[in-house]
Amino acid sequence: MQPRPSASARGLVLAFTLTLAGAIGVLFLSWQASLLDRYEFRQLQTALSTFWIASEGWKLDYPLPLFGPPWSVPMEFPIYQTLVACLHNLTGWGLEQSGRLVSISFLLGSLPAIYDLLGITGLSRSRRLIVLIFIITCPVYLFYARTFMIETTALCFSVWFLASLRRGLVAFHPGWLVLTLCFATAAALTKITTFIVFGIPAAALVLSQTVFARTVPSRTRVLKLCLSAGIAALSFFIAWAWFRHGDAVKDSNPFTGFLTARELQDWNFGPLSLRTDWSFWIKIQEVISGYILADGALAIGLICTAFATKNIRWVAGLCLAGFFSGPLVFANLYHIHDYYYAANAIFLVGAAGLLLASAWDNPRLPAGLNWSMLLLVLIFQGYAFYRGYYSHHRNPAPPPPEIAAIIREEVPADGVLLIFGDDWNPLIPYYSERRAVMVPGRRENESQIIDAVIANLPPHRLAAMLITGPVLQSEEDFPATQAARFGFSVEPAAVKNGYALYLPKSNAAPTIATPNPAPPADSHERFIGTENILTPEQFPMCTPAPLRARSQFGVQPGMIDNQMVVLAHAFSELIFSPPPGARKIHAEVGLAPNAYANSLPEATDGVVVQLFEETPETGRRLLLSRALNPSTDAVDRGPQILSYTQHEEFTGELIFLISPGPDGNNAYDQAYWKHILID
Repeated sequence: MQPRPSASARGLVLAFTLTLAGAIGVLFLSWQASLLDRYEFRQLQTALSTFWIASEGWKLDYPLPLFGPPWSVPMEFPIYQTLVACLHNLTGWGLEQSGRLVSISFLLGSLPAIYDLLGITGLSRSRRLIVLIFIITCPVYLFYARTFMIETTALCFSVWFLASLRRGLVAFHPGWLVLTLCFATAAALTKITTFIVFGIPAAALVLSQTVFARTVPSRTRVLKLCLSAGIAALSFFIAWAWFRHGDAVKDSNPFTGFLTARELQDWNFGPLSLRTDWSFWIKIQEVISGYILADGALAIGLICTAFATKNIRWVAGLCLAGFFSGPLVFANLYHIHDYYYAANAIFLVGAAGLLLASAWDNPRLPAGLNWSMLLLVLIFQGYAFYRGYYSHHRNPAPPPPEIAAIIREEVPADGVLLIFGDDWNPLIPYYSERRAVMVPGRRENESQIIDAVIANLPPHRLAAMLITGPVLQSEEDFPATQAARFGFSVEPAAVKNGYALYLPKSNAAPTIATPNPAPPADSHERFIGTENILTPEQFPMCTPAPLRARSQFGVQPGMIDNQMVVLAHAFSELIFSPPPGARKIHAEVGLAPNAYANSLPEATDGVVVQLFEETPETGRRLLLSRALNPSTDAVDRGPQILSYTQHEEFTGELIFLISPGPDGNNAYDQAYWKHILID
């Protein structure tokens, strides 16, 4: 009979192999689905640049053709986008599938570096696989590694930076140090917010090989410390130079100045008060238990703390520090977007995995308990993924909007779209495969700036106009005025998905089959984001549960003041099917306290809450409207009660809409529904 460690080692190799195969299977779910599943705004923005890189070739000022010339809004350095474009062009595979494959490859490519890094813990080779099992079953990676995003690219570069740094410090070989600089620079250029999260682990590695390495000669320690500091400084300098260049490009267009690094500082870091807001920590707890490490898996990690070695407990503590450094530094980003946790989730699940791996052979554990705990971790993590992200596979993402196909048919490939009322949403430019001049925010009346941007276009390149949004559609003269001003027909050629398409007079004849009738001025019809079917059990605060939702930033359950609510950042819609005989609506709605914790402009300027009844025959009928502005009116702070009763029963669907205030600015509009009752 083989000794127990050997049998256990073979078992762990098999467990890891089977888990990895299952994880890869999950990562390839919904392979042909559109990008409109979760945070489609960010996915589409990345995909749009990739499409034009694939079409026109690589350039330093890579294209994001949303605002007119120079057609570039450099943000991250386009390493991921370039790789996807090359794969797409070389293989002929679909662009979106190429993007998913590259993203998955970077996640898998980080595993060897993590395995090598675990060598510093003293764990045997087979026990290191336990940590990898925790990582590849983490829900946030099982979902976001198959999206069209840069998250796993930045993660992979950052992990390899740590691994090469460790090798370089131990072996003190110039080759490893050069690799460290390359990976550090690539990580910083790809996503600086991810690279910074690795600062604490990197500092711990350097200190362990310099300040605390008493057996190493002082001169060598000082040299290692200086080289490490030099690598960090040089990589940050290169990233800073790139951001400066990007800001200069953004400043060359009057519509893109708001995207410069200096203008995004408040958005990235958030106010200091956010870090002491209880709702901030409640949100972190929700993300951890729902998307990173299930409560049961976390409990197993905590139990194993008592059986782990002192060294492993120290390493796990450093991992926890790395995990919390993300939301503490970039508080607002982590508070709003769960995909940012792709940068730091590795440290939390890694810490739990380390504790179980260290306790694995502890003689104080009853025989077989180690395997039972590992099996429970797999069950807990699998259920967390099913309860959270799997709904996006169970309820497939909607197809691209119909208006995009119409634009591809009616607008020349080199034509430019002028879009009002959609801020800088890349949805239509991406799926229509056309360049656009999007008028961001509420700047549609800035005629001189719009004229200056359009004047930079080649002659006759402005080929179509799109108008959307409730405010613009309710201003009866606006479409006709703009159509006449830019030489378009005053009658829309098509109305789809809440967009009205206007074509030049010369080709504005009704060549488009059966265009939808234009919506009435008071309909507030708008395509506000992805529509998703919801899971009823996630919304116990709603009776009945909502059928589906449409939003730009996602509609999901959350916690406000220790109470379960529906988080519904503007724009958002909840859609209900009223029960038979229902005539009444009672609801509580509000804005999160951190939305108005600071003074303007670092706070919400208010939202508009509207309830509609919608039928195929009559369209939307406004039932109730209420403006909330807690930043300026203390009465609007906290949950606000909405009540509506009518004599006849509801015959159509009920729409609960939250939109930005009168200026159309949805920054800090972190609204929520505390309670909804339809009876």
